[in-house]
Formats: sequence, structure tokens, C-alpha cells
Amino acid sequence: MTDQSFYSGSQTGHLSEWGSAIAQICEEKGIDQEIIIEVIESALSAAYKKETGRKGRIVRADFNDQSGAGSFFEIYQVVDKKDREFAEKEESFELPKPDKKRKIKIWKEENLEDKDEPTEVAESEEEEKKPFFRPEREILVEEAKKLLPKIKKGEYLAIPVSAPKDFGRIAAQTAKQVILQKIKETEKNIIYSEYSERVGEVLPGTVQRVEGFQAHIDLGKTIALLPRKEQVVGERYEQGQRLKVYILRVDSESRNTMVIVSRTHPGLVEGLFKLEVPEIFAGVVNIHKVVREPGQRAKVAVWSEDPSVDSVGSCIGQRGTRVQAVTDELRGERIDLINYSEDPMIFLERALSPAKVRKIEVTDEENRRVRVLVDKDQQSIAIGRSGQNVRLASRITGWEIDIEVWNGSETVENTEVKTEEVPKPVAEKPEEVLTEMPSEEISEEPKAEEKE
Repeated sequence: MTDQSFYSGSQTGHLSEWGSAIAQICEEKGIDQEIIIEVIESALSAAYKKETGRKGRIVRADFNDQSGAGSFFEIYQVVDKKDREFAEKEESFELPKPDKKRKIKIWKEENLEDKDEPTEVAESEEEEKKPFFRPEREILVEEAKKLLPKIKKGEYLAIPVSAPKDFGRIAAQTAKQVILQKIKETEKNIIYSEYSERVGEVLPGTVQRVEGFQAHIDLGKTIALLPRKEQVVGERYEQGQRLKVYILRVDSESRNTMVIVSRTHPGLVEGLFKLEVPEIFAGVVNIHKVVREPGQRAKVAVWSEDPSVDSVGSCIGQRGTRVQAVTDELRGERIDLINYSEDPMIFLERALSPAKVRKIEVTDEENRRVRVLVDKDQQSIAIGRSGQNVRLASRITGWEIDIEVWNGSETVENTEVKTEEVPKPVAEKPEEVLTEMPSEEISEEPKAEEKE
């Protein structure tokens, strides 16, 4: 055989050293064997051109992973003379001498031009001219038929060439660089393809290391980044710690594909309930909306089309085991489960729990604003410390809420605490999720204004 043998592997059908190495790379990198072989063939082609000085040619290699043998072909596109322009002084290019022990064939690979140098086209103001004939990678149909009679215009002629007896140091270094670069690009594409489809999912991970204010989370196939703004204020991360994260996005614009994860996004709470509550996973119970102030409190509205199913009870679980598992993963963040209702007034009343509401009045329907009347002893509960309860209720219902005291009639005793006086509800976009740590849940009773 005239094929260049890069390793004298076993010829008895056993896996050669090349095959073992390729199998190991496939297992470690999660790359298909066919892709690894394509990478090796690309590297061999680059080394061949470097060693022989055949720049500008289209060279392809066939690699046998069992024997470690490689064979080379120079590829030429078959063109018609009338479709090309010819330079006045043509450089002398000779076709390679075919390896007589192997057959000339038609190369079936598609888009060869896209993988090599682009076709140069002469431009003219009057009309677009034909591309110039490139003898280093094109052959006229008449000449091609002399080598392979059945070849047609537009097809690619593959001429087998003898491999160098030994590749020099520069050619070997070129092959090594090509292999490393191609494997890195393949890994990047695999990670982007896999994790871009999993954006919005909750996955388990392990803290690999912490650098400054950023934590690096090992997801198994890649290392994700947990930036500071996606961390819950007060949470501390240590190497080897296991936790669940929300896949926020996949950044492919950087040098390496980076998966960005979050611990503050409302989707983390929703994903945890899907993992803990089989009824949610099966679609029997549905989550209408989740709002949260990370690390402090969250409200989750759930509902079910089946009237016999207790949606809130399903999420709580026997003796509260299901909701407690979610709370533990969120490091003690309190969770209020609410039965969703299509009636906005009923939903508003439930959203303000655990406060008991006396009456709800719509004050501005166009701007979705209501006045909620509660007993004096329920006012601080309805508002919550720093307005947390009423703020979350406003976000989950989509109504601006004014809390006022009911004094046994239609009149109002005081009106000083309103939702516009506390921070406005934050948007639920990942980059805008609130990360300040609010105070505790229940506020002290606000002082009433002196009567005039």
C-alpha cells in the first residue's frame, strides 16, 4: 500500500492505538467519532499542503482510525472553457502525478468552495465578467475526461496522490494546531446547541470555584457562570457545594461559549415546583405566575382545570414536605401559595393573604388601581415589612393596590400607606430582578394621621 501509515496498528481487527485514543477523546469531550475523524483528516490535509508547498489546492485526506493510515487526494472542479476568463500570462500549474495504485474518482463532498478560499470574480462597470480560470483548483472538462471519461461539468475530480514519507516538524505542528482548534470549535458548538435548547430549565450543579463576586458552577458537560447580579443577597457559595440553578442564557459571542445561570429569577421557583410536585410536571396543576423578592419571599399562583384537584394542597404536600423542599433549596425563602382565580377581585383578596380583606373597590379601572379596606389590626399584615406583601400582591395580580383602614362604614380612617410609596414592582426580566434584601415580613403598625 502507498498510504502513509501514521501508526502501525494491529491488522488483526483489534482496536489500534489510534482507535483507542479517538474513543477516549469522544468519551471525554462528548464528541461523535465521525467528527473527530473529520478533524484528523482536516489536520492531515493542512500538514500535507505545508509539507509539499501545494498552497491554493483543495486537498482532502481519508483516515483509517483502525490502522492509522492516511491517503490524500487533490480535488479539482470540472469547468467549461466558455464559462471562464483566462489571464493573458497564465502561470504554469501542473496536475499532480496520480498514485497508480489507487483510482481516480468523483469526490462526493458538497460545498468544497465554502471550505476553502473564495472564488475571485472580476468586476466591470459595464457588465459582470466571468470568473477567472484557476488552474490550481479547476480543470477543463476536456482534460478531466482524459483522466475519468464519465466525469461531467460541475463535478469534482479527486486525483489520488502519494503521501510524504515523513512529515517535517512544521507540518506536524500545523496538524496539531488544527486538531486543537477544531476540537475546541466543536466543543463550543456542542455546548451552545445543547444548552440553548435548555434555557428556562432548572438544572443541578456543583460549585467548582468562586472568583471575586462570581461563582463557577459545574453542570456536568460545561462550567456555567453565576454572576453577582444573579446571586441572592446573603447567599454564600463554597467549593463542592451542590445547588440548583436556572439556565438564563447562552453567550456565544465570547471566546468560549458561556452558559449564564441565575439564582434570583422567578423561573427558579417554578422549576423547583415542577421537580417536586408530580401534578405540575404532569400538567394536572398549572402555575399561573411567580413573583419573588429573592431570599425573602415569593408568591406562587396555581390552578387546575380539574375541580377535584386541590392545586395548593398538591404543592404543599403531605405535612408540607413538597413546599419545604423548595424552601430549603432557596435557603429559607418564604413561599405563599395562592389559588388563582379569573375574577380579579377574588384573586386580589387571595394575593394579599395572610391578611383578611374587608372590601375591595376599583378606583381607576383604566390604570388598574384598587382600594383595599382592612381592619386596623390587619393593616400591617396586608402591607408587610417595607411594603413587601402588598408589593408582591400588586405584581402577581397586575393591579396597583392602596391599603386603607376600615372603620365600620364607607369612610376611611387613614390613607397614608400606598403601593406607590414603596419601590415599584421590578420587571421580571432576568437582568432586572430585584436583589436588595428587604426587611422582615411584618411591619410595625403605621401611625395614623391626626384627625383635623
